[in-house]
Amino acid sequence: MTPHAPRAERGVGRDGTPSRTLVRRRLGGTAALVCLVVVTGGCGMSSSAGSDPTGRQYGYAPKPDRSVAYQPDVVLVSGGGSAIRSVSRDGFTYVIDGDAKGADDLAPGRIMFATSEALGRVVRVEPTGGDVAVTLAPVELTDVVRDGHFEIDQALDLESQTFSQLPDLLGEVVDGAEATPVLPDAQKATGMGTNAIGVGDFRLAVPPIALRPARGPDPEAAKSAQRKIGDWDVTAYKDSAKLGLTAEHSTAAQAGPGGLKVDFDIQLRVRNLRVHGDIRVTNGIIPNPSFRIDGVEGLAVTIAAGAQGGLSDNKKAKIEFPIEVKQPIIIGGFPATLKQTFKFLVETAFTAKNGNLSATGQWGLAGPIGYAGSSVLTPTFSVQKSIMQSLRGVSIGVEAIVLAVEFRFGLMIGLPVAGAGPFVGIVASVGLTNGSAAGRVGLPLAGPAVKCRGSTLVATVRAGEGINMSEPLAKAIKEVLKVDIPNEADFLKKDIVNRTVVEPDVPLCRG
Repeated sequence: MTPHAPRAERGVGRDGTPSRTLVRRRLGGTAALVCLVVVTGGCGMSSSAGSDPTGRQYGYAPKPDRSVAYQPDVVLVSGGGSAIRSVSRDGFTYVIDGDAKGADDLAPGRIMFATSEALGRVVRVEPTGGDVAVTLAPVELTDVVRDGHFEIDQALDLESQTFSQLPDLLGEVVDGAEATPVLPDAQKATGMGTNAIGVGDFRLAVPPIALRPARGPDPEAAKSAQRKIGDWDVTAYKDSAKLGLTAEHSTAAQAGPGGLKVDFDIQLRVRNLRVHGDIRVTNGIIPNPSFRIDGVEGLAVTIAAGAQGGLSDNKKAKIEFPIEVKQPIIIGGFPATLKQTFKFLVETAFTAKNGNLSATGQWGLAGPIGYAGSSVLTPTFSVQKSIMQSLRGVSIGVEAIVLAVEFRFGLMIGLPVAGAGPFVGIVASVGLTNGSAAGRVGLPLAGPAVKCRGSTLVATVRAGEGINMSEPLAKAIKEVLKVDIPNEADFLKKDIVNRTVVEPDVPLCRG
């Protein structure tokens, strides 16, 4: 018995209409001529992907495995990264090979699964030359998998992992208002991404960053990644012993009086970093997942800040760093990506001109970090270098700064801008207060001068599962794609430490 030929080869699509393959063959001469005419400007959306055996570009492709049962609306697209021609700047529209197996079955409402990072609910399908532009919305793990058991015990080799830019609505939030990005007018949006036939020219991502195939690893460049975000110069870095974030803010060189300068470095000290996970999906439900990180040994922070103009220079900024560290993996035949991401918040409170302060602290963390079911795993905390002993500063007023940083580890599938899966984050918040060098303000003759100093350290484990994305991006997706985005599962939270130290310990300083 001769097997049936694929629908595309028979010239009939899933709904009985002529297939895209047949249409392309009829129009092939015209399409080839068009590409020859515009070859200097490029044909398609972006850069060509080519073969991707390492999975560095878009992750690995799914492989047949009897241990994984997919939901009925999941469409597996063959070819993996080599079937992906390009990705729009916003990271939501993928141009895939129109001849790839599964391409003809893509339709709005279905889920495209080409690789671990080319996975999402189909919102729109448009032909572009001989290929297909597919716009995707975020999905959860249970939208993709009906039944499966995923166990992972994997070393996290930070030196071999790669930095990757995120096409996201990430940026600086100042004083509680969004500085970047500005949400576009959804009524004026005609589509997502840009394709060769001119349908749609709307990009969700405001920062000028493009998701493109990764080039070969550069041993030096792979150690760090830098971005300019507003007035901040931010660098993420890594090696076998640490994962860190450095940021510098300076407005002193700008025109006009005043100027704020902030420098900080915060890092996780690690050794033999490893991830363990046990995720079972049964009939589309994840009953008791577990996910943890071993090998985090400590936390270190250095802060220096000064304000030339005093109160007028104060700033509050919340920044999600649009670069991640990632490592593609395969669990059985199921592809996923191990990711580390960064975000931080800084708020200054300088009350006098030319005030400054600086401090360094180091703390030990011993034990696993993560969760098992509803139980949160927290490490044992110890002080290795007191931040109070190093707190320095000179000012005639009270000066203060708060720095909060989150390092998040996740086992993700789906769009790079909105991956889904289990995650665990370490959130560290450091607050420093340095009193007036003039002593007891307003009471110069009421006894000896008292200069108050204080520090607060809060370190928390936050864990859960679900879609991981920034709030501005979730809002924009709902406005533009007209789809609801499930929230992350309620955070499991537990403090590692929460302590405040005041010197001298007298009512005046505590009041």
